[in-house]
Amino acid sequence: MRVYLAADHGGFNLKEALKAHLLTQGHEVIDEGADTLDPADDYPDFMYPAAQKVAADMDSRGIFFCRSGAGAAIVANKVKGVRAVVARSVEDATHAREHNDANVVALSSDSLTAEQARDIVSAFLSTPFSGEDRHLRRLKKLIKIEQGA
Repeated sequence: MRVYLAADHGGFNLKEALKAHLLTQGHEVIDEGADTLDPADDYPDFMYPAAQKVAADMDSRGIFFCRSGAGAAIVANKVKGVRAVVARSVEDATHAREHNDANVVALSSDSLTAEQARDIVSAFLSTPFSGEDRHLRRLKKLIKIEQGA
C-alpha cells in the first residue's frame, strides 16, 4: 500500500521509527517531511501537503505524527476527501477504518511508544471499510457537507 508520512518536530522520531518498519512490511512509503529534527518547524507545513496527496490518491493512506495527534488531524481534515482520526489504540484505528473509512491516522508521540504505534498502524492499514449500509449512508452525508450542501 502507498503510505504518506508527515511529522513535525514533535513526531519526527516516531515517524522515523515507523518508516523503517513500514518499509520492511513492503509498503510504498512516501515521506513528506520533516526531513530533519527542527524544533522551530510547524506541523501544517508538512501535514497539509501530505493530506492533499492522500486525497488525490484514493488507494493510499496517511500516517501523521505530532506530539498530541490533534494538530495533525485538524490540518488533515481541512482537505476535502480526507477523513483523519487520532488513534491511541488498535481499537480506535480499527473502528475508524471499519465505520468511517478513515484514510489518515494521526498519532501522538507523547502518548505512544514505537511498539504501540506499530500495532495501531498495522491495524489501520490492514482493516477494510465495512461497507455496511449505515456507514455508507453516513459517509454520503459527510461528502455532502464537504460539498457545501
